[in-house]
Amino acid sequence: MRAAIADTMRSEWTKFRSVPSNIPILLATVTVMVGAGALTAGRASGTYRAAGAAFDATHVSMYGGFLFAQISVGALGALAVTSEYATGTIRTSLTVVPRRGRLLAAKIWTFGLITLVMGEVAAFGSFLLGQTLIGAAGAPSAALGEPGVLRAVVGMGMIWSLVGLVGVALGCLLRNTMAATTAVTIVNFIIPIIGPRLMPAAVGDWVTVYWPISAGLQVTTTVHHADRLAPWTGFGLMTAFTAGLLLAAFAVFRSRDA
Repeated sequence: MRAAIADTMRSEWTKFRSVPSNIPILLATVTVMVGAGALTAGRASGTYRAAGAAFDATHVSMYGGFLFAQISVGALGALAVTSEYATGTIRTSLTVVPRRGRLLAAKIWTFGLITLVMGEVAAFGSFLLGQTLIGAAGAPSAALGEPGVLRAVVGMGMIWSLVGLVGVALGCLLRNTMAATTAVTIVNFIIPIIGPRLMPAAVGDWVTVYWPISAGLQVTTTVHHADRLAPWTGFGLMTAFTAGLLLAAFAVFRSRDA
């Protein structure tokens, strides 16, 4: 069984890297996150004056870039599934690997590992460059050895992976690239970022605290706010949400015609 899954994962990796745009998009996404994070970090002096003791240098150096990166990561996850439906190669994949659960599991593991590795590269790159710029801007910078900092940076890479897997699940459920990409953008950007400003106050406050991506990002913070979930609690909520979507994707994929 392990050999069969490993073989299927190698096949999924081959399919992923054989699409000419996938690797350049991933590298560009890392660059965008680091670059946008640097711009945010460069303005840290003003942020520090406004936030005071609540200033979180670690989060500041990563969050600004992640806002843009998450859309690309989620869209790539959706495309990893929907591209096979668009080209009809899903039938070939199912002929080679008739056990649908194994095929989808291999796709999930492969894409999850890809986004985890690239997410950690982006997170550490954003953090290291960001702290240099934050210090140069006159604000207090953070070091990896300080309490909560390493957890926050590693956690950002883990959030990358979860966002990518949400994209995989939505791609499997919707089977259409435009629909899945739109859904990813709504779930991870529009609702948590724009939604609270347009919703009634009580609903907006609930979304700010409990919406999966909002809760999950608490693992990337080092300064805890009393009205937010604890870092690992928030990360657990996002993990549970992602797992629920993936279970739904498994159920649909195993019962629906290709």
